[in-house]
Amino acid sequence: MKTKHQEQVLKEIVDVVNPILDNWENYTENELEYLLKKLGNICRDETSLVRKEVLPTKKIAETLLKIGNEYDNNHKILTQIVSSIHNMNDRYSLEISDDWFKFFIHQTKNRKVNFYVSVFITDLPQFASYEDKWKYIMSIPNIAPKDKSMHTFYQVINDNINIIPNELKTEIIKIFEKYITEKKLHETTIENYQEIIEKLK
Repeated sequence: MKTKHQEQVLKEIVDVVNPILDNWENYTENELEYLLKKLGNICRDETSLVRKEVLPTKKIAETLLKIGNEYDNNHKILTQIVSSIHNMNDRYSLEISDDWFKFFIHQTKNRKVNFYVSVFITDLPQFASYEDKWKYIMSIPNIAPKDKSMHTFYQVINDNINIIPNELKTEIIKIFEKYITEKKLHETTIENYQEIIEKLK
């Protein structure tokens, strides 16, 4: 006898996953937006063993990449795809291929999608050898919404504190000092930023 959760996942497969996998080319753009939003909700929902058998597959990854390339001008579709892949990677260990990494780099040039890319691209193994990685990292504080992006910037700098190029340290310090001066920040956030500044000096 199937549990309620198992029945829910089976319904997700029938209503959302299979239509995207088997028939996406026959849907209108608006219908695809709807289906991909549903998929995004599924990927963000509670992590489960049942979903783990369905979500992190090569077929899903390849299909979403095809859709993303086909609808390169539709930021609603793109944000749902990027978010879904991020969650499948984070929660279900979906492997990010080099083709996906190239797609993410391309989307960093899309101002309406870049934020969704920025929250996880620096954690991908391909980013370590990306030739413009520090240029991109230094651009993160300017990605809208800036308050959230500043938090991402802090995390990235903190995670890479021992490998930051010397020529960037002064500029990074200025970014944190300016933010402390101009924004009303929580006391803990200020302490974290000041700690980073001291480490960089």
